[in-house]
Amino acid sequence: MPFKTINSKSLYYTLTPPSSTSTSSSNPLTLLFIHGLGSSSSFYFPIIPYISSLGHRCITLDTHGSGASIYNAEAGNSISSIASDATSLLDALQIEKDVVVLGHSMGGIVASQLAASDVNGRVKAVVLIGPVNPNPAAAEVFGKRIKIVEEQGMEAMATTIPQAATGTRCSALVRAFIRQLLIGTNPDGYNSLCRTIAEAPVPDYASIKVPVLLLAGEEDKSAPLSGCEKILEGYKSEIKTLNVLSGVGHWHVLEAPEEVQKVVGAFLSELS
Repeated sequence: MPFKTINSKSLYYTLTPPSSTSTSSSNPLTLLFIHGLGSSSSFYFPIIPYISSLGHRCITLDTHGSGASIYNAEAGNSISSIASDATSLLDALQIEKDVVVLGHSMGGIVASQLAASDVNGRVKAVVLIGPVNPNPAAAEVFGKRIKIVEEQGMEAMATTIPQAATGTRCSALVRAFIRQLLIGTNPDGYNSLCRTIAEAPVPDYASIKVPVLLLAGEEDKSAPLSGCEKILEGYKSEIKTLNVLSGVGHWHVLEAPEEVQKVVGAFLSELS
């Protein structure tokens, strides 16, 4: 399994090159995928073969304490630390330009942070999928969730979230996969990321000028359309696109992979 020691943490990542038969892109891009809370890089794998077939390189990262990346309590987590880990991974892989950052949920905050702090022009565009918009109410919501996990473990999250956070189009198989993502998450790592969201600062959206695509779930209660629209309004990009996925909740890529990859692929074709 591929790991990199980044900022004193052992982080799992994957690198999928463009498929050998791909001819669609005259200007290949590197896509950096950042997942959300209670998830892992596996969240994106339903769409990675298609993106690779378009001629683009795909990099996924299990954030510290998620998936196969072991949690180190001394290191902790924050939006800035996750963004630093992602940047350091790109440095280690010697990727210096034409990066499209995709962020789901909490990963959407990180994606915006990466774009806002990019002083070298490495980030070419941003794709936000059900992004969380930091707000004061999050502290109470995630404080309660932390307490539940401390008392009951991840079983409590795995029992409720697959039903509560998905839309009417979601299949039983997808809900079972979401359950496995949650039940396999380190409880301390999960709670650390809960605190990360609760304490997250609002990214400097106004400083971001690169093209942005935002995918929102019509039935997403975790990142409702109103919050997504507010994020998009904050971006100062000339190219801003909002796509609402009908019947989809908060696990967009798993619930509607064909639709997500089609929309993302079309956006990438405009960039390359």
